Amino acid sequence: MDKVRVAVNGYGTIGRRVADAVLRQDDMELVGVTKATPDFRCLEAEEKGIRVFSVSDKSAFDVKGFSVEGNLMELLDASDVVVDCTPKNSAYIELYRRFPSLFAIFQGGEKHSLTGFSFNSNCNYSRAFGMKYARVVSCNTTALCRVLSQIDGVYGVKKVRVAIARRSVDPGEGRKDGLLNAWEPALEYPSHHAVDVKTVMPKINIVSLAGIAPMTIMHGHMMFVELMSKPGSSDEVSEMLSVNPRIRVISGDDGFSTTAQIKDYAESLNDGNTYEVCVWKDGIGIDDDGELGMHVAIDQQADVIPENVDAIRAVLGIACAEDSMAKTNSSLGIGRKLNRLVSEKRIVA
Repeated sequence: MDKVRVAVNGYGTIGRRVADAVLRQDDMELVGVTKATPDFRCLEAEEKGIRVFSVSDKSAFDVKGFSVEGNLMELLDASDVVVDCTPKNSAYIELYRRFPSLFAIFQGGEKHSLTGFSFNSNCNYSRAFGMKYARVVSCNTTALCRVLSQIDGVYGVKKVRVAIARRSVDPGEGRKDGLLNAWEPALEYPSHHAVDVKTVMPKINIVSLAGIAPMTIMHGHMMFVELMSKPGSSDEVSEMLSVNPRIRVISGDDGFSTTAQIKDYAESLNDGNTYEVCVWKDGIGIDDDGELGMHVAIDQQADVIPENVDAIRAVLGIACAEDSMAKTNSSLGIGRKLNRLVSEKRIVA
C-alpha cells in the first residue's frame, strides 16, 4: 500500500514526539498535527515543516500571527489513522467514529474501557490486527510489560511486586503544581499500574505501590519478581534483558549513578529521548529463594513513542511485529547498546 497517512491530535509532550517519530518512518506520511492554543509549539512545528490544524477558533491563531492549514475535521478527512495525544479523559473517539475508515490510537491516560484493547509491542502486537481503536498503555505500564515479558519468556513469572517513584511534573511544565519538598503516596493498593499491566498481560500476578517524588527527570521502579526457575547469576539476567533492544542495561561503573546522568547522556542521542527502559546491571540481584530484584528507570516522555509507531502498523496490518519493531528501532536509534555488545561478542543475539 501507499504510505500511511497519519494525523496527530494534540502537539504536546507526547504528540510532538510521536510526530517526530512518524516523520522518520519510510512507510508513513505525517499529514499534520493539531493545536488548541497558539503558542511556541506552533513555531516548533513550523520550523520542522509540520502542518498545523486548529481544534479551536482559527482567528485566535491569526491574531498571534500563526498560520494554520485548517481544522481538525479537515485533518481527519485526509488521514488513514489518528494518534490521539490530547490530555487524559478528553479523547475524541465520538468524533473519530464519524469517519468510517479512520483508525485511532489512544494514550495510556485513557481508560482501557475506551477501546477494550490495550497495546504493547512485545506482548500482543498481532492481536491488534484489524482493531479500529487501540490504546497504548502508559509509560510505566509500557516499561513493566517490556521487562516482564522478557523475564517471563525465559524464567516464568510467579509473582511481581513493584514500587514506583513517579516524577512530579514533566521538564517543560515549570508553572504547573508539583512537589518541592515532600513524598506523595498514591493511597491505593494496588496502584493502577498493576491493574493496567493485566489489561495487556492478564496472566501476570502483579501488585504495585506508587507515589510522586520531587523530581522532573524519569520515573523509577524497584521490582521484585518471584520466578518459576532460578537464573544462574545476575549477569545471566542482565544479558537476557540486553537481548531486547528496547531494554538498555546500564551500570554505575559507567557513571550512571542517577537518572540525571541517563538524561544527560540522552541529550547527545535521539534529541534527548531515552526510548529504552533502563535497568541497572549493578542493581540486579537474586536471593536464596530465587527472587529477582532490580532497579529500573523510565523516560516518561519517550518510552511509549516506539509503541505508538508500532501500533499504527499493527492496527492496519501492514507489518508483522518483528518487522515493525526492527523498522521503528532503526529509525529512532534504539538498540545502540545492544549493537555494541553484539559486535564485541559480549552477548549472543
